[in-house]
Amino acid sequence: MIGWLQWSLIEFPLCVGAAISTHLVMSCGQTLMHYWLGHRRIGGILFRNHINYHHARYARGHLTSTVPEGSEGNNTPYFYIPVLLVGAAAYFVLPLGLFIAVTAGAGASFYAHVWFDKAYHIDGSYLERFAWFRRKQQLHFVHHLHANANFAVIDFFWDRLLGTYREPSGPTSKPPIPADAAVRAITREKH
Repeated sequence: MIGWLQWSLIEFPLCVGAAISTHLVMSCGQTLMHYWLGHRRIGGILFRNHINYHHARYARGHLTSTVPEGSEGNNTPYFYIPVLLVGAAAYFVLPLGLFIAVTAGAGASFYAHVWFDKAYHIDGSYLERFAWFRRKQQLHFVHHLHANANFAVIDFFWDRLLGTYREPSGPTSKPPIPADAAVRAITREKH
């Protein structure tokens, strides 16, 4: 009985707190790497990939697509490197229960960042029925229209702390033109 009580009152809340804290650290790291490496020449290949693929595909007038972005120019594999290094260090420092909580929090956060970024750009995403999702999508689209603002993907309070937060302006009820429709329109103009 005492083992169960200790787990439910001390260890479980500690693991939940560790997982939530890990998400916040991951979210801050994603925002900072996006800001420093994805939008500055010092980022090298990360900068070129991000600008030449992601920002070129989703720009003014075509912020969504019916077809998800492919893996070409995807910077996600580069972000595994620091995550794996920190994870390896955590293995040697943390007790097993906390290590599992941190690993689960990091994995869930990483997946959520990739998933939300894709969902923001899918035309007619089933998540558009939720006001919270539409709000986050609008904040993300501000980044595609003004590349010096809103670097976060999930937690935009990091942008407030960085001084890069920008509210959406203008009519937001009109849906953006899907990227594949914009490409078809440009193709028709050429022929």
